[in-house]
Amino acid sequence: MREGVNPIKLSDLKNTLKPHRIVVVFYIPNSEEDYFKELDLVLDKCLESIINTINPNTTNITLINNNSSENVNIIVDKYSKHIDKYVLYNENKGKVYAVLNEVRAVYEPYVTITDADVLFYSGWEQAVFDVFNNVPNCGVVSPLPVPHCAFYNNEIVFLNLLNIYYNKFVDDEDLNLYASSISNNNIFNRRKQKSWTNKQFVIQKNKKNYLLGSTHFVATYKTEIFNLKKHNFPYEKFKNGYESEFIDVLAKNNGYYRLSTIKTFAYHIGNKINDEIVKNHIFDNSKIIKDNYQIKTYTKNSLFFFIKLKNLIGKILIKLYWNKL
Repeated sequence: MREGVNPIKLSDLKNTLKPHRIVVVFYIPNSEEDYFKELDLVLDKCLESIINTINPNTTNITLINNNSSENVNIIVDKYSKHIDKYVLYNENKGKVYAVLNEVRAVYEPYVTITDADVLFYSGWEQAVFDVFNNVPNCGVVSPLPVPHCAFYNNEIVFLNLLNIYYNKFVDDEDLNLYASSISNNNIFNRRKQKSWTNKQFVIQKNKKNYLLGSTHFVATYKTEIFNLKKHNFPYEKFKNGYESEFIDVLAKNNGYYRLSTIKTFAYHIGNKINDEIVKNHIFDNSKIIKDNYQIKTYTKNSLFFFIKLKNLIGKILIKLYWNKL
């Protein structure tokens, strides 16, 4: 039987709602295959970079362990005091299932979803939220330039005829860094038009330029886009294009733009450590800057019919005009 009253019920403690949460999902098996051999080191560098670049007063961290080897516990324990939530699956559910199952329960108005092979650079949070703060209709921001994704699930942004510009905005150094990180020097090639290396699309707001396009291996989202519509259940664990079907399309369906930073604030490590870039990476004390940085929140209240109509018009404009540049 119970005697007395639980003293915790009498306390006036309150939960703190921060504006931003980072969700890191990973699968690192106990395997001798060459592909997996350095993934534990990659995870270590990824978590180190996150913890050294975020403002803990505004940002929480969630780790999703998709049934990795027990050896991973050594790395997780190393950063445990910085981790707000640790999710452990007893079987590999695949990225889409694991991410959506977690993100749909996030209270924070912004959530960054990242693979565990990303190296974050100092100032990335400030750079990402500078985009959100200045472009209220933005729903997704990647912390590195991906100009080749300008048209990808991004039709509605091209309705801004007077604010869209096509010129050289991204330095070759930033583009080459990304291309080399994924071992694809042809990533920015276009079939008949000039290369994305030569010219890129931006939207101009408040006299600042913001790059069109966003990737899904690392991006920050307005959390509301995951909750505005009931989603299908991801039956497949591993399926090519699944992220597009369940995640990438959400901003478009809710009338939001997909953008990225013009400068590089994140590096795709992959499954092999690049000694020059990764091991010698140094963080500056950018947290001092971010302590006074405001993160604004906006809510989109557009009817689904009009959003769909705007996306259709944007798609027509891309085919008739923008895609020919």
